Amino acid sequence: MSLRLAVATEDFGTPLKKAIALAATCEVTGLRLNCRTEVKAGDATASALRQILLYVRERQMKVAGLLCPTRHALYDPEYLEPRLDTIRKSMSLARKLDTLEILIRCGRIPNSDARPEPQASANTDIDDLANPFSFAPTASKVTENTQAKEFALLCEILNDLTQHGNHVGCTLNLQLSTYDLPLIQRLLSEVKAGPINIAFDPATAVMTAANVVGTFRNLYKKVGYVRARDAIRDIDGAGVEVAVGDGAVDWTQLLPTLLEADYAGWICVERTGGDERADDVRRGVSVLKDLIPLSGG
Repeated sequence: MSLRLAVATEDFGTPLKKAIALAATCEVTGLRLNCRTEVKAGDATASALRQILLYVRERQMKVAGLLCPTRHALYDPEYLEPRLDTIRKSMSLARKLDTLEILIRCGRIPNSDARPEPQASANTDIDDLANPFSFAPTASKVTENTQAKEFALLCEILNDLTQHGNHVGCTLNLQLSTYDLPLIQRLLSEVKAGPINIAFDPATAVMTAANVVGTFRNLYKKVGYVRARDAIRDIDGAGVEVAVGDGAVDWTQLLPTLLEADYAGWICVERTGGDERADDVRRGVSVLKDLIPLSGG
């Protein structure tokens, strides 16, 4: 078995047509598109989509998934319906572009078992609070467990989206902000309307102090996409993304682990920051190619 490499066209910082041409020079077999900035779901015509697909195929590549970035957590009530409408429209593009994967941001997974936080009284005068005849409220009261409500809403949203994925022919891959394994497993167990996977990101694992290989091993059955990013973590506990090969991710250990797990999805080399994103992506592709056999499929 071998692995499939892709790059993200947005990292080249050029119009889409030129970005596809530049991606081809990396000698990868796939490229990922952004369906908010490059192929806008609400605006893309059938002829435009066919032209994009033709241009990709002429360079012996395939569309390696779609990214649908959003500014807020999936369950955030602010702009919730427009956000979900954008995601659904983006999902409808997958089959037309001959791909199956769409990546969406989940945000922090709410902990439905978290104990409700006590809410301090607005009146902090100790004498008033101690006086049984005072009109002051009690010293504290237990607020409703908002995390439980958020978790229930997130499950409802994901069941709705996965059901829509069944209809349009694509699979959701969740981008997570942390790798809290019990919470992830609980969430996935509640999504039963259709298939759902994890977009595994080694950089996020590094920046949140999770063991990269160990986390993948625990999640490998549900990993449908790998974002090949790298990161370092400093002594203060903060993390920062760096170019692939310059960070703390041990690719010599992770890539063989992917092979061992018979991972068949895409590995998309990315650089979401820095002044030389395109060059960093090219170097990242070279780093990974030197380490492991790659597939042309």
